[in-house]
Amino acid sequence: MAAIKESGSEIDTKTARMLSGRIVSRPRSEVPNAVPVALRSVQHVVVGRGRFEPTWSKRFVMIKWVISGKAVIGVGGNRLGFGPGEVAVHLPTNPHQFWALEETNEMCWFSVDGPLVEQFVLQLEISAGVHTFGPAPVQEIHEMMESLKDHSIQGRRQSSLLAIGMLYQIANSIRTLEIPSVVRQAQNMIQQEFADPDLSVESLAVRLGYHRGSLSRLFHQHTGETIMDYLTQMRLQEARALLTHTNAKIAEVGRKCGFREAAYFSRWLRKHTKTVPRELRHVP
Repeated sequence: MAAIKESGSEIDTKTARMLSGRIVSRPRSEVPNAVPVALRSVQHVVVGRGRFEPTWSKRFVMIKWVISGKAVIGVGGNRLGFGPGEVAVHLPTNPHQFWALEETNEMCWFSVDGPLVEQFVLQLEISAGVHTFGPAPVQEIHEMMESLKDHSIQGRRQSSLLAIGMLYQIANSIRTLEIPSVVRQAQNMIQQEFADPDLSVESLAVRLGYHRGSLSRLFHQHTGETIMDYLTQMRLQEARALLTHTNAKIAEVGRKCGFREAAYFSRWLRKHTKTVPRELRHVP
């Protein structure tokens, strides 16, 4: 297969080969239990040049560092290069695309999932893409590896605590002041009003005094996702929380998530989660 040219570098389409390193991951069959943000996998590896295969789960957050070498992450249809001193962030709203560029690349990363991970990351204002960070936190990565080996609930909570701490470090390293105030206002309005079935890109633009297209482009540029993706994630988080932790009727849950009709809410939920409301009811 032909290599892909990008910014003067060739992005290889062959699968990257691990040369050495350590990989610790939670069993695929194990659902996060009583942990709202769950550590899913941790790796510190040396890999050859090539692309990484799609992961076994789509609903996760992944954080990557290059210790030596170069890599590329796909975000919003763009390919962003990153190297030592930077951190790459993958969010559930973006298809997982990742390439190693040099013949040998030392890298480390971790991934998290769980019922509240997307909402947690959104609240921290961590956006998909590449950000300045500093040296890769190798010691913390190894600590997460060790904690992930403990399959008890205490071990799961300890690994969750370490992952959350690292997410806070990443949030603090990202210069969020660069996000325009209008984007922050749009995010706040969505967080507060996602239960309004009439909330839309058009209504937000009118209230903020922006052209619909201009607001959409600005939001995507600074967050790595569309306004509708952001709104969808807020509604999904609320739907999961209500179905899992309350006895509210499905129609009532739908109304609290911005849907007037229970049938449409069920179809929407199935589209985004591949399941129906009753199957999420009281799932741990």
